[in-house]
Amino acid sequence: MQDYTILIKNSSRLVGLKQVLAGVTNDAVRCVLVSCDSDDFVMRAISDAVSTKDILVQTVCGKHKLGKLCGIDVACAVVGILK
Repeated sequence: MQDYTILIKNSSRLVGLKQVLAGVTNDAVRCVLVSCDSDDFVMRAISDAVSTKDILVQTVCGKHKLGKLCGIDVACAVVGILK
């Protein structure tokens, strides 16, 4: 997988758990980036959602850095990169 910072900046994306789960359900997401300091329920929700799909899940930097990379002013636990 290419460097996730470049991937986030150059791709359409979904930010936040609810949006990413909806994107996974609708087969609109090609990979999911989860911050290393996410809560257990976030990790569990993502792993359950992608368990029957062919979607790569990668653990990345902290929530605050991930939020900044997405251009938002708050911490972000999950980002989905759209197909």
